[in-house]
Amino acid sequence: MFAIRVQLIHSLIMRGSFHTILLFTSFLVLNSCKKENPELGIETVIKGHVSDTIRGINISGYKIELDKSWTIIDFAGSRTVSEEVATAYTDTNGNYSITFNYKLKDGESYTWPEQYYGTPYYPEYLQPIKIIAGNTNIVNINAWAPIKLNLNLQILNNNNGPLHVRNVFNNGTYLEAVFIYDQNITNTYSLRSRPGSDINIIFWYLTGSNSNLTTHQKTIPYHTPLNDVALNFIIDCSTF
Repeated sequence: MFAIRVQLIHSLIMRGSFHTILLFTSFLVLNSCKKENPELGIETVIKGHVSDTIRGINISGYKIELDKSWTIIDFAGSRTVSEEVATAYTDTNGNYSITFNYKLKDGESYTWPEQYYGTPYYPEYLQPIKIIAGNTNIVNINAWAPIKLNLNLQILNNNNGPLHVRNVFNNGTYLEAVFIYDQNITNTYSLRSRPGSDINIIFWYLTGSNSNLTTHQKTIPYHTPLNDVALNFIIDCSTF
């Protein structure tokens, strides 16, 4: 009788060990499938710093958005659509971080839609935006708040209007332009501009026909301050 009990206990122990081994093996298989399943994507990080490097201040609350985009072709033609993948805001030190699962199908790409377009910030990316799956990708931004360039203008002999007025920085970038149609007028026009920078204030108009147009241009170099500024000019269009 004692031998039978010992054999029974040994059988139960062996059966329990088998169940334990089976459960452990199943866990390893399931966990392995979870790590290797491409549908889950690859954990990827985008982080960086946003500051106004001209004024030397960090920018908090700056919105960073990561989208996924692709092209749809149907009876209406082709169009690009996108969906938001992740959003982050910079902290009080100007830092942000986004963690997401990198997963793209054929024809899809990650895009970085800008939120501000010069109002209230103008962004200058300090390195190309290149997102590599599985990496910690760094995207730092110089986001400066434009100043107002208040131009007090006396316009004379604007006989071939409109007279275009803009200010350019960084080899041709400008935020906005105004168009003046009056032949003679005294008025104030405001343009956003880059603070603490060498800019060109440009006045120009066209003459001639569509097949033979001539550009007439007057350029005034100027170095902007860090705050709004008012400038006075007399612009006689007949002189350029």
